Amino acid sequence: MEMKVSVTDLSSTQKRLEIEVPANRMKQELDKRYRDLAKNVRIKGFRPGKVPRKILQSYYGKNVESEVSSQVIQETYPKAIQEAAIKPLVEADIEEIHFADEGTFTYAAIVEVSPPFELPEYKGLKIEKRAAAVTDEQVLEELQELRQRHAQLQSLEEDRPIREGDVVVVDFTPWVDDAVFERGKADDYMLEVGLKQLHAAFDESLLGRREGESFSFEIDYPADAPTKEIAGKRVRFEVTVKEVKAKILPDLDDDLAKEVGDYETLEELKEATRSRLAEIAEKGLRAETRGRIMEELVKRASFDLSPKVIDREVDFLVEQFVSQFQRQGLNIDPEAFKAPEVRAEYRPQAERNLRWRLIANRIAAQEGIELDEDELEAIYAEVARVMRTTVEKVRDAYAETPVIEQMKESKLHEKVMEFLEASAVFIEPAEGGSEQNEE
Repeated sequence: MEMKVSVTDLSSTQKRLEIEVPANRMKQELDKRYRDLAKNVRIKGFRPGKVPRKILQSYYGKNVESEVSSQVIQETYPKAIQEAAIKPLVEADIEEIHFADEGTFTYAAIVEVSPPFELPEYKGLKIEKRAAAVTDEQVLEELQELRQRHAQLQSLEEDRPIREGDVVVVDFTPWVDDAVFERGKADDYMLEVGLKQLHAAFDESLLGRREGESFSFEIDYPADAPTKEIAGKRVRFEVTVKEVKAKILPDLDDDLAKEVGDYETLEELKEATRSRLAEIAEKGLRAETRGRIMEELVKRASFDLSPKVIDREVDFLVEQFVSQFQRQGLNIDPEAFKAPEVRAEYRPQAERNLRWRLIANRIAAQEGIELDEDELEAIYAEVARVMRTTVEKVRDAYAETPVIEQMKESKLHEKVMEFLEASAVFIEPAEGGSEQNEE
């Protein structure tokens, strides 16, 4: 006897599944669990393996039913949503778990689903797109940055005061409220005067000083300074200049071109720099254009989203943000991001992401856009590389896992966006701004 599945619409975004598992299936699971239990438990007055079922039920019945029900739900729920042709947006809420007297087992699943909606016209969208232009000034600015990266430090040839652009090595001790601020002390600290690495006033205090000189000065920090120990306070710095070096920039010539890469002349370096900047600009414009396509379709399509689905997307965005900082070695408190005001800031982006995801899925279905075998294999290969395993194992054991499903959906949406770009009509931005023209 197969399980029975019935579906009830609760709203445009929510369905209720009632699943009934037949008695014979439950009997098999319960019998197996009690047999295993009888082999391992010790109850006074009974030999191992000879404890009657009724005695085991009186001691462990609730635990056994809980374990078996969890296992059966885990096994039957995926089959139930497949039978009902439902694609949940988030994990379901399981409720009304019940073992009937005749042995059947029933439970209900509240499932959040995509609401029905009419796709807006998505072909031939009129989208503003700027030209990817690279100016001579941008090329020159990039070359000047290159000179900075290949600069050399030289000891001073004359006894002169510190100038802007010099690189100095200093020891400094900050004093706050008549006590040394130990966490702010530094020895052999190197900085370039004028870059304001520590504070603009710190650099200003170095100008005109000489190597070997010791001096002190004070800085008033604002109340919103990031270091709480000095926020809103006057800090006195005791500084000793240990070394002063001049920063010598290379000439912008053929020799520099040969030094930084496989270029024979400065003109070749300039052209390579222009090409690289154009490629970067084109990527930025493409991302900007795709953002406008997405925004236009999200604006045109109107449908409801359940609060639970939005909350889960907010969770995902917050987790991404926290993980990004942690990967950079920054110690932040994840609990701080659970505050309602913080989560409220992520809510508009969460709704926008969800709406685009549902729209893109509908366009893919309507246009027959799918991933081919090569694209699927590329996803499996990437996962195999990260997991340090074989593509075959990923394909056989992990192909239906949430992580890989998410990667598949991301690639599918990439193809949808390429389809939309190919059919879009790109127009010059309106003079005085780049706001989307209304059709």
